[in-house]
Amino acid sequence: MPTDMTARQLIKQVPAMVTIDMNFTGQTATIVGEGWEVNNEYNMSFIWRGYVDMAGYTQDELTFFTQAVDIQNAMLAAGSPWNGETGVEGCIIQDIVSTRRISYVEALINHVGFLSSTSLPIPNLDIQEVVYGELRLFTPYSTDNGIWRVVQADSFGIGNPTAADRLHITRIAFPMFAGDSESLSIPSCNFIIGGVTGHEKDLVYIERLRRAYTQERS
Repeated sequence: MPTDMTARQLIKQVPAMVTIDMNFTGQTATIVGEGWEVNNEYNMSFIWRGYVDMAGYTQDELTFFTQAVDIQNAMLAAGSPWNGETGVEGCIIQDIVSTRRISYVEALINHVGFLSSTSLPIPNLDIQEVVYGELRLFTPYSTDNGIWRVVQADSFGIGNPTAADRLHITRIAFPMFAGDSESLSIPSCNFIIGGVTGHEKDLVYIERLRRAYTQERS
């Protein structure tokens, strides 16, 4: 059993993102939002990647045990009104807390319908690498405004203890649209990660360090 258990709370804020000019024809978009990027590996999606620094815990040889993850959104996502031919028909938003950085291609794969044997939306991710993930599908509440509602929500992840010096935060937005000059608004959110730190036996901790090093460089 770990010793010297101490309650911790990790917080990371993801800024809002607004598209000013999203075009299906040329697969281009102008976006406003610190840290957000357009991912055009295949079709159009938007990605934000950051991390929570846990180097202080690593320096003190502490293991972090995740107990709960709460993703607090400022509001619902919204887009150009859908009239059956143009506008934004909906949007998939996926939030992931992982022990390594997620690449553009991995972020893309999760939106084109592939599932892996680990039942994760991103096939290349090992279940051991995902602390927590959440996927939500938004669609318009009506055809005459940009107000959306959540029609499906799923979560995944294993929440394994980790000795990594970072927890990576990823937010991916994949809009479903067919027009040009469309708009999309993704709200800001807070990732609240609750857990405890503690000291483990040397051999156990060394193995966690090795696993964290391997995952970060995979």
